[in-house]
Amino acid sequence: GSGKTFTMMGPGDDRTMWGVNRRAVAELFDICSKRTDSLFELKVSLMEVYNENIFDLLSGTQESLKVRMAAEENGPNYVEGLLEWPVREMNDVTRALEEGDRNRSVAATKMNSHSSRSHLLLTITVVGTDKISGLVSRGKLTLVDLAGSERVAKSEATGARLTEAAAINKSLSALGMVFQALASGAKHVPYRNSKLTHLLEDSIGGDAKTCMFVNVSPAESNLPETLSTLVFGQNITKIEMGPLKKNVTRGPAPK
Repeated sequence: GSGKTFTMMGPGDDRTMWGVNRRAVAELFDICSKRTDSLFELKVSLMEVYNENIFDLLSGTQESLKVRMAAEENGPNYVEGLLEWPVREMNDVTRALEEGDRNRSVAATKMNSHSSRSHLLLTITVVGTDKISGLVSRGKLTLVDLAGSERVAKSEATGARLTEAAAINKSLSALGMVFQALASGAKHVPYRNSKLTHLLEDSIGGDAKTCMFVNVSPAESNLPETLSTLVFGQNITKIEMGPLKKNVTRGPAPK
């Protein structure tokens, strides 16, 4: 592999080797602890998109979940029945990641002995309430470990692995189409062409801020994949996101 899961998840509990997921969440806890004028409530959810189905990795079940439209106008989509665990410290998040890792779909292919067969989405929702004014701020951090695209002839995937590869490639193509539409300023952005892009609609559009890591393999045999990945990354840099907005509402009067 090219190191996507290593980049996002890291190899273990050694803090110096943490991946982006744990580092980002630890920074979020640090920021919340320093803002003593507000009370914060954080919750974590963990899901995978596998064969165009959404599974909750914290529930321990194999029930396929559905994306629903928000009840309020212009509200974010949500996954019906998705569990959210309250978290107060990094150990809580670590337990959630360990639970999800046990349930995630991985398998061996000719190109990678431990290939991710699904897209992993770790979401932290934050609700902060100002102690003086009672204003309530809401935010969401979504951290995604994408499964890599596959050339079936090279990975030698067959049977179930072949079906998985087709679903992965389809969803990554849909993601590319969304980025292309955003870059060109198209009126219609095809978020609903795949479960992955449908889930990420409020993370890669509107007033969201998005950061993407592009991982490539150093092997000469993977040069075609490296070149196409670099072109993909170059096209993403052309996207202009909307202006940042505060998601603030009036809460109940503080006690």
